[in-house]
Amino acid sequence: MIRPQRYFPWKIARKLYFSQLAFVFFALMLTGYSLRYFAYSEFSQGGDVAVHLARLDNYLMSLFFTIMACAALYLLLVARFYAAPLGRLLQKARELRRLDAPIDQYEAEADEGIEEPHEWSDLERALTRIHKDLRGKTDDLFREREELTALIGALSDGILAVDAKENALFYNPQFALMFRVTKMPQRALRLGEMIRVPEVLDGYREVLRTGEMKFITASFNAGETDQARHYSIAIAPLRGKELEKTGGAIAVFHDVTELKASEQIRIEFVANASHELRTPITSIKGYVETVRDDLKNKRFDAIPQFFDIISKNVDRLTFLVNDLLDLSTLESGSELKKAMIATREVTDSALKQLEVKRASRNQELVPHFSAETVMADPARVEQVLINLVSNAIKYIPEGRRVDIFWESAGESTILRVKDNGPGISPEHQHRLFERFYRVDNGRSRDAGGTGLGLAIVKHIMLKHGGQVKLNSRAGEGSEFVCVFP
Repeated sequence: MIRPQRYFPWKIARKLYFSQLAFVFFALMLTGYSLRYFAYSEFSQGGDVAVHLARLDNYLMSLFFTIMACAALYLLLVARFYAAPLGRLLQKARELRRLDAPIDQYEAEADEGIEEPHEWSDLERALTRIHKDLRGKTDDLFREREELTALIGALSDGILAVDAKENALFYNPQFALMFRVTKMPQRALRLGEMIRVPEVLDGYREVLRTGEMKFITASFNAGETDQARHYSIAIAPLRGKELEKTGGAIAVFHDVTELKASEQIRIEFVANASHELRTPITSIKGYVETVRDDLKNKRFDAIPQFFDIISKNVDRLTFLVNDLLDLSTLESGSELKKAMIATREVTDSALKQLEVKRASRNQELVPHFSAETVMADPARVEQVLINLVSNAIKYIPEGRRVDIFWESAGESTILRVKDNGPGISPEHQHRLFERFYRVDNGRSRDAGGTGLGLAIVKHIMLKHGGQVKLNSRAGEGSEFVCVFP
C-alpha cells in the first residue's frame, strides 16, 4: 500500500518560528539592558541594601508587566495575521459544500493576487480552483440529469428501475400511466406493489440473481383500458460500485399491441385473399373441365349455362383484383387529384352506374344537396358513393329506400348515406371497415361482394384527411357518414 505524501507548510512555520525567536531575543535584550541600567543607577549612589532590593523588586514587577503587555499585543497581532486567512478559508470551504459561493468574486481575487502569507494563499487558490471545477461538474451533471429526465419522460415506452432489494428507484410518466402508479410516496414502493404480472416479476428477479440481460413478452391490462395489451420487455442489470455485483435492474416496456395487430391483419389478409381468389378460380377450372367433357361427348345443351357461370366468376375475380389494386394504390401513398367538384354531378354519375342493380331490387335512391361543391378527388368520391350505395342496395330488403345527403358543416363537407334496412349489430360495427370482414359471409358472396368495399372507403377518406363512421342500430337502418375537410 502506497502511503500518501505528507505536506508541511515550511514557509509559515519558518516565519512564525523566527518571528517568535526575534521577539524573545529583543525581550531578553531589553530586560538585560534595563536591569543593568537600574542596578548601575541604584548601587552607584550607595545606601541601604534593603532599600535598593525593594526598589529592584518594584522595578522587576513593572518590567514584567510591561513585557507581558508588549508580548500580548505582539501575539495578538501575530495570531490575527495568521488566523484571519484560516477563517476566510473555512468560510470558503462551507460555501464550497453548499455550492453557493460567489465564484466570480473569488476568481477576480485570485487573478488580482491574494494578499495572504505563503501557503495560505496557495491553499486559497487551490480551494478556488476546486470550487470552480466542482461548480462546473455540478452544472454539467444537473444539465445531463435534466436532459436524461426529459428524454425518459418523452419516451413512449414505460421505464422502471429497482435496486437489489426490489425497491423502486425511478420510473417515467408512461410507466406510471401504464400501471396506474401515483407519485412516489415517502417510502419507496416495492416491485411487487407496482407490478403484479408473474412473468415480469420473475424476469426482474432472475436478472437481479444472475446479472444478465433478459427479454420477455407479457400481456396484461394497462392504463384505463380493460383490454389486454402486449408488451416486449427488456430487463438489464444495474451495476453497483463494484462492477461484478448487481446493484439493481431496469426494464423498458415496449407496447407491441399495434404491431401484433398489424401482423395478425396481414396474416388474415393473405389467408382471406388466397381464399377469395381460390374460390372463383376453382369454380372456373371446374366448369371449364365440365365444358371440355361435354364438348368431347357432344353434349351442348348445358354449355351456355356453364359459360354464364364461368363469366360470373371471371367478373367476380376481376372485381376482387381491381379492389386489391385500388387498396394497394391507396396504401402506397399515391397523391390525390383534388379539385372543386359539383356534388350533384358526381352523385348522378355514381347512381347511373348502379341503376341496373337498383332496378333489379325495386329500391329507391333519393339524393339531397345542401352542399353544392366539395374539394376532393372526383374519381375517389365517385368510388366512395358507389361502394356505400351498392352495399345499401345489397343488404337492405327489396322495395326499401336509400337517402344520399350532401351537407355543409363549417369548413367541412359531409356525405351521409342512410338506409332503412335491418341495421348492423354492435358486435360487428368495430370491425366493419376491416378487409374481407363480412357480417354475413354467405350472403355477401352470393351478392357478389369482395369484402373490400368499406376498407377502400376508409382509406380514401383517410387520404383526404377526413374520416368515415357508422351510425346503426339493429332493426333501425344504417347511416355511413363521410367528412371531407
